[in-house]
Amino acid sequence: MTWQPFVGTRVDWDGLVTRLDARTPFQLSAWARFRETFGWQARRFVSNDGHSAVQFLTRSVGPLRVAWAAGGPVGTPSSTSLRDLQVAVKHAVGGGILYMRLADHHPFADTREELLAQAGWSRPRRDIVTNQTLVRQLALTGSSLVDNYSSNWSRNLRRGQQRNISAEVWASPDPETIARLHRDVETTKKSFTTDWRAQADALRNVIACFGERIVVVRACDSAGEVLAIRAATILGAHAFDFLAATSSEGRRCYASNVAMHTLLLAVSERGATSYDFGGVDPTTNKGVYDFKHGAGGLDHRYVGEFEFVSPRAFKPILSKLMALRLSA
Repeated sequence: MTWQPFVGTRVDWDGLVTRLDARTPFQLSAWARFRETFGWQARRFVSNDGHSAVQFLTRSVGPLRVAWAAGGPVGTPSSTSLRDLQVAVKHAVGGGILYMRLADHHPFADTREELLAQAGWSRPRRDIVTNQTLVRQLALTGSSLVDNYSSNWSRNLRRGQQRNISAEVWASPDPETIARLHRDVETTKKSFTTDWRAQADALRNVIACFGERIVVVRACDSAGEVLAIRAATILGAHAFDFLAATSSEGRRCYASNVAMHTLLLAVSERGATSYDFGGVDPTTNKGVYDFKHGAGGLDHRYVGEFEFVSPRAFKPILSKLMALRLSA
């Protein structure tokens, strides 16, 4: 067996996945702590050679065991270790039926995809999260953040500033305000689903779980009214877009541009050299894609999602059901 259960502390785990170049927050212990309030249990594994690790969130429904690893595995697993991972998880969770799914956030490469296929993992018919995103570099020699904005994005940033919109890192974020802004977005954009982001208690919990790893920015008008918020998590040199919401009034006065600019400056000052805009869909949500692209994001593709079902006879129905039920 090439995997063993991880037995260190949460701090040890976070240090391990950061060293293995995790780029999204979903393999951090903070995300697992947050998801525990929704009934998930974290199970962590590390390869015997220390070159890869993965955090699964698991739950049981009768004889069914579900294991979901958003952002994992991290590091450089082999075909053998990816096959052994199925055995290790099944042994850990027990039960008669096992559904495993992972969303590999490693930059796309044919070799990584081939390793997963050789190990018995297969592409699901329907993805839960997009494997497309935009990433921009923050440490650009001889170049400022503004130089890498599109001309239109820079113009909208100036328009916001000219309308007396100011932004700052929010030292003590108010979950009620953030939840209200997300509900405003959901009302305006019917395709936007807030899930836990519209719940003040959940927001309070997730901010507490991430602690210093999360940076929240608020953009306000001259009267101090919060018109937009933006938040990112930081993992070593990588920042990841985590929360974003702008009120109807904020959209009219370009508050989101001011908030985004301030957030990029803030995470750069804290040592981040890359910024992942947290997923895009240029077809069905072109407005968001254009905004993130205008802010300097370049097209980037993850390896994406794979699944494994045991016994295999349950795969067709479970694959369809889990795509509807699972979330990051």
